[in-house]
Amino acid sequence: MNVLGPDVFKGAKRLVEECAGVTAGEGVLIITDTSHAPLGEALLAAALNVTKEASMVVMPTFGRVHGQNPPKAIAEAMKNADVWIMPTEWSLSHCQARRDASRAGTRCLTIPHPDPEMFARTIPESPFAEMKEIVIAVNQALSDANEARVTAPGGTDLWLDLRGRVNVDLEHGYCRPELEYAANFAGPPCIEANIAPVEYTAHGIIVVDACQSSIGLVREPITLVVEDGRIVDVRGGSDAGRLIHRIEAVGDDRIRLVCELGIGLNPKAQMRGRFIEDECVYGTAHIGMGNNESTMAGTITVNGHFDNVFWRPTITLDGMNIMEDGRLIMPGLPKVEGHYVK
Repeated sequence: MNVLGPDVFKGAKRLVEECAGVTAGEGVLIITDTSHAPLGEALLAAALNVTKEASMVVMPTFGRVHGQNPPKAIAEAMKNADVWIMPTEWSLSHCQARRDASRAGTRCLTIPHPDPEMFARTIPESPFAEMKEIVIAVNQALSDANEARVTAPGGTDLWLDLRGRVNVDLEHGYCRPELEYAANFAGPPCIEANIAPVEYTAHGIIVVDACQSSIGLVREPITLVVEDGRIVDVRGGSDAGRLIHRIEAVGDDRIRLVCELGIGLNPKAQMRGRFIEDECVYGTAHIGMGNNESTMAGTITVNGHFDNVFWRPTITLDGMNIMEDGRLIMPGLPKVEGHYVK
């Protein structure tokens, strides 16, 4: 497969010019690994069409779980660019190095576990601008609520305390120089609404029947038991065993803390085992575990963030449904139709 063909370049061009808003003279750093160097080369070519201050570094396929810091030299370089774009096997979205770079003013786009289809289809087709106002509206509903109940046909039934929590993450694929993107972070093709619930308060059951970000598509549902905001038990078959291994590999028990309620809102995303796309599929929700200080203004700091994705959620805020069976039903919003929910 020729991953440097024109279809792949179309996605790379959109990432550079539209999602990151790169302008002439800006310094762009493409950070990739040996597993995804051809996609990095496509991004470098797209960046060089806009600015001559573009370069690329390739590191060995790095890490064992999402959220580990890169080598020190790369972490330092990340803070000195105007923009960096990172197609890598493991996510660096929630690691300390990415947070330091964002706070230094670098616009950061992380694209973990990408493949040619993501660059050729998902990123070119994703309606980033069109979904912006919908993302804002759902984020506002989450921010205004005191509590949430999340249920799903697979068995999820979880209560979350949202009192005092406000969404700060405008996640619809853009990380541009404008003030509204001052968080300096995006993960295209991800389009989602999210919020950090109050730590140590969630309780109930999460049944992961779509995707678990650290292991991919699930073959057997994984049941997570939540008490006092912490995942205290992981039940199921071989996929549950794999998740336990990933949790232990982080080496920090804070990875078990419930840190996020996320709602997938990308109508062009498909469930393929590529978690940055899977977690934003319209018709799904996810409960994050681990870090939420990095992008959601929570208080949990740990080098790791896993998403537990399930199908067709019903989401109730202060007794009022905003989503039923995976469909947004908020008044005043245009109808959204995706691959799995029409």
